[in-house]
This record gives sequence, C-alpha cells and structure tokens, in this order.
Amino acid sequence: MRKIFAVLLIFVVLMSCTAEAAKKKSKSSSSSKSSAVTTAPDSVLPKRGDIAILVEGDEEQFVKLAESKIIDSLISHGYRVVDEAKMKQAKLAATRAQAARYAMQGNVAAILKLNHHYSCAATVIARVQVAQPVQNQFSLYTGNATAAIIAVTSNGTKLGGKTSLSKQVAYTEYETQVKSLEAAVEEGMQQLY
Repeated sequence: MRKIFAVLLIFVVLMSCTAEAAKKKSKSSSSSKSSAVTTAPDSVLPKRGDIAILVEGDEEQFVKLAESKIIDSLISHGYRVVDEAKMKQAKLAATRAQAARYAMQGNVAAILKLNHHYSCAATVIARVQVAQPVQNQFSLYTGNATAAIIAVTSNGTKLGGKTSLSKQVAYTEYETQVKSLEAAVEEGMQQLY
C-alpha cells in the first residue's frame, strides 16, 4: 500500500511540475507574441482607394513589363489600381513637373503632392534593372534583375524599401531577362502586403 501511495504521490508532483512549466511557457510565449504584434504595422497598403504606380528603368520594355507585373500583383491581392487614362495623365505631369522627379527619387513631400493631386491612397514606386544574360557551358542563359520597390501612403507612411534580386536560367536571353525581372518584382511586392 505504501508503494502505491508513493507512486501516486510522485505522479501528482510530476503532473503539477509539468503543468507549472507549461503555464510559464505559455505566459512567456504570449508576452513575446504581444510585443511582436505591437511592433508590426497594422496594415501595409491601404485597401481603400486607388494605388498609383510609377516605374523607372533603363529599358522601356522592361519598365512596361514591371509595371504590368505590379498591377497584376496588386489586383490579385484585392487592391484597386489607378486607371490607365489617369496614370497617363499623371505620367505626363510627372515628366513636366519637378515634384514628380523628386517623387521618383523617393522624396516623400513630392509623393504626397502627387497622391493628393490624383486622389490616390498610395503610390508604389519601383526602379528596375535587368542585366545582360550570360551563356553557360550547357547553352543556357543565366541572368539577373533587381527591383527596388517602395510605397508611400497618402498620410506619408513609407512602406517597403527592400531591393529584390532574382537570378534565373532559361533557353534564350530575352526569356531569362523576363523571368528574372518578374521574379524580382514579385518578391519586392510581397513586402507591401
């Protein structure tokens, strides 16, 4: 009888120790989770309102490709994009106005001015660069592209800012350039959601 009582007592002590350890662990993990939640932003790009897009790069064909990839990404995540006619008007103004040149350089005051003028919730600014692919020993082409993407909301909050690099392999030079640019833009856009 004493042996059974001793075993039962040991079992109760072990259960209470493991319950206490589990309680301490859950308390520490919930406090670390709450601190992580407070440091992270509530939302990244605003869901209400239109998003304007300004893309800059060395070659026009890659600028257009990056622009369409950004538009597709925004639409697939449920955002509204400024319609093409309005964007053309914004781009025309951008070529004429010094403020738009500053906006392309990341000047927040200039971006806010454009956001206000075109009634946008945010402006996504991207700079893309595509390198000349190199042919390897297997007759495949290896190329890379970079996409630096930031967004500025209408209240002046800067979002993103990470430069994404993508290295891709394909059968032709152009295919390699397109694949690497699309992958770099896709990776860069993920930071805005």
